[in-house]
Amino acid sequence: MTSDAVSFFIEGVPVPQGSKTVSQAKGRAWLRDANAARLKPWRHVVATHADVGVTFDCPVTVTLSFVLPRPQRPRWPVPAVKPDIDKLSRAILDGLTDGGLLADDARVVDLIVRKRYPNPGDPTGVGIDVTEWSNQ
Repeated sequence: MTSDAVSFFIEGVPVPQGSKTVSQAKGRAWLRDANAARLKPWRHVVATHADVGVTFDCPVTVTLSFVLPRPQRPRWPVPAVKPDIDKLSRAILDGLTDGGLLADDARVVDLIVRKRYPNPGDPTGVGIDVTEWSNQ
């Protein structure tokens, strides 16, 4: 890890950042994540891993490599099924911001995202690479 690049892998089952729902109580309404019970702990894990003492406050390239659980009978050799790649990415980018690795997820100018099933013996999770953007 250098100050211009950070890489790490978070084991676990990645949780997508789902749609918002409206909740009401005592005449007040607020928005919350539809899957908040699973999302909040996942984002906390991401934020904890992202707290590495480096904050990128410049344009960055982020590469996310999701390794998702393989179903009993996958339809395709890659996970071309839910969860959606954009919702998985949103949860990670918000977690990286929460953990201080990104000053703001608006700093991401290149986003490379992949979904795959694990090879035998490999864990599920997400590989994360953040590098200072270069126009090379």
